[in-house]
Amino acid sequence: MSSSKIKLIALDLDGTLLSPEGQVHPIEQDTLQQVRRAGVSVAIATGRSIQDTLPYAQAAGGVDWIITENGARIQSADGQTIYQRTMPQETLTLLLRLCEKYAVEPCFYGDDIIWYGRQCRRFHDNVMAITGHPLPLQLEHFRYVDSWAQWYALTRENVYKAIVYGDAADLDTWLTALAETGQFAAEPSVFCGMKNIEINQRGTDKGAALLQLAAQLQLTHEQVMACGDSDNDRTMLQAAGLGIAMANAPAHIRALADAVTDTNDQHGVAQAVRKYVLGDG
Repeated sequence: MSSSKIKLIALDLDGTLLSPEGQVHPIEQDTLQQVRRAGVSVAIATGRSIQDTLPYAQAAGGVDWIITENGARIQSADGQTIYQRTMPQETLTLLLRLCEKYAVEPCFYGDDIIWYGRQCRRFHDNVMAITGHPLPLQLEHFRYVDSWAQWYALTRENVYKAIVYGDAADLDTWLTALAETGQFAAEPSVFCGMKNIEINQRGTDKGAALLQLAAQLQLTHEQVMACGDSDNDRTMLQAAGLGIAMANAPAHIRALADAVTDTNDQHGVAQAVRKYVLGDG
């Protein structure tokens, strides 16, 4: 058994658990399975969909919990949903009206499907042109939407998260208008030099989901450790009793963390778990 007070570890994927090549290295897999055998639960906490997260959970050798869509859903290892928070129809309608007005376009994350449009397709094409390979996505779960009428019809579906794509200047103007509504949690992101904005209902974030999971497990926040590198990890690092930033995180994320571990290409997650949970550091 682990002698540490930490009983739950939450790990972001991109830039944290995953290497720069998008892999779970054997050292991380071995460390996570060692800590699980010691009685500590491991959760992945990501902005990705459940379909895109499951392969990484398997590559890690298995985890106990999966938090997806930036905290909108929590699932157990056997696929049971223990928490979910969808965006109300009127909230989605407001989001779409703003998108239509400012010439940007969303991508919606549903139960077992992701709806996307022209701007998202253009974004992925540009990524492939820059990197030389497509994003590693489960494309069978994607459905193309080609009109605003179809987007508005989707407001009746379960939607956990949106990503908004467009030209950077349009996104900046749109984000200002979105903030004025006070109804959304928005995190700008840059990938391959291109900007997009992740959207959840206000109050939905990784930190809130992590505390929800801790309560479900009858743990205090002092018994929770979280590792992350990005703006959408900020609430999780602050909610955990021990928030660990990756060395590859931007300065403002490192500044709010309780400690900083090594980079994701130098096995920072394995180092943090061994030091703070297994006592090997």
